[in-house]
Amino acid sequence: MESRKQGKIIKGVGGFYTVLGEDGKKCVCKARGLFRKNGQTPLPGDNVEFSFNKKDGGYLISILPRENELIRPAVANIDLLLIVVSAQEPLPDLELADKLLLYCAKQRIEPVLVINKCDNGTNESAASIIGQYDGAVDKIVCVSAETGYGMDALRELLMGRTICLAGQSAVGKSSMLNTLLGLELKTGELSAKTERGRHTTRHAELIPMPNGTLIADTPGFSMLETVSVEPEEIPLMYRDFSEYSNGCRFVGCMHVSEPDCAVKEAVENGNVNRERYSRYVKILNEAIEIRRHKYD
Repeated sequence: MESRKQGKIIKGVGGFYTVLGEDGKKCVCKARGLFRKNGQTPLPGDNVEFSFNKKDGGYLISILPRENELIRPAVANIDLLLIVVSAQEPLPDLELADKLLLYCAKQRIEPVLVINKCDNGTNESAASIIGQYDGAVDKIVCVSAETGYGMDALRELLMGRTICLAGQSAVGKSSMLNTLLGLELKTGELSAKTERGRHTTRHAELIPMPNGTLIADTPGFSMLETVSVEPEEIPLMYRDFSEYSNGCRFVGCMHVSEPDCAVKEAVENGNVNRERYSRYVKILNEAIEIRRHKYD
């Protein structure tokens, strides 16, 4: 007898999809032809309705509405994006972190700024980063994937959520992923652990943790070129500007060249971080240039 259930896809390979049911059990399902007809591709992270019977096995019946969708890795319904920067080497690429925050705002993903390599607690570099993002992001966590500092607090923060990690190279994303998953692997060995060789096709997979967290098994990904942000949207995405932007003389102020701009005044008064504001101007000008070339 067929039974209908709901669950979440955690892996899809070759037309077969592993679904984690609400009861915690895994079921391998095929996608019905209706998905292909409708141009739908089931993704890891999709909440689905599926059926199962002993004779025919499991089948995906429907994909529930998505909250968001990432391209690389191809996953859906990410709750948290861990934006990882380093308190030591390499020097933090905070422009990338700013762009990732824009990405989260566009995709309706909650960001968490994770400062790695804080081996003995918050150091001077970490304190500087925290100061720049005060008011820009709700959650900032200092950790050390190597020593374990702060990792228990991070695990608690992630409990029951579906997450991805992003950030520049060499900040310790792979080490952090290993630590969160309870593995003891050297950097570069994670792919071998999950049976992915250098020359095999990569498929995104969500790995369940005992606390209900699902972690995308890719420690970093390319996404910035896949998100289109109009220049006029960017000022609205800077939460640390919002307290002051209502005081600007002009509605729709871009906070660059306009007179009587309350955000620029806040920068001068030290209420908005000057370094973050400078990066904002650069990101805004890049977006303006991209649009200009788009219509040339």
